[in-house]
Amino acid sequence: MHELHLMKHIVKVVETKLAETVDGKLSAVRLKVSARSHLLAHDHFALQTAFVLAARGTKAEGVTLDIIPVPGHAWCLSCNRETTVSGPDDVCTTCDASMIAQPTEPEVVIHELVVQE
Repeated sequence: MHELHLMKHIVKVVETKLAETVDGKLSAVRLKVSARSHLLAHDHFALQTAFVLAARGTKAEGVTLDIIPVPGHAWCLSCNRETTVSGPDDVCTTCDASMIAQPTEPEVVIHELVVQE
């Protein structure tokens, strides 16, 4: 259910952005999702379904949701070093310890709204 709540928030932000821009029909929403995000552990169908449910009755209804995985930054508590990771379960390349996400890194960013005029 966390995914549905997140997608409702994304749809709300999308509608706000659309109200501020030129008229046109929204055709796609592109999200950048950090490799450290648990959202990438879900299949894309589950995220698409949550988006479809959240978008019902809004300007985002019927649009395509594109998810773009991006490398994340993590910190190893054991050897006290930062590194870039490509998946949520990556371990430190130096000591094989678990990594924690950087607290300042956003999990999801609305990268682009594709509007056709």
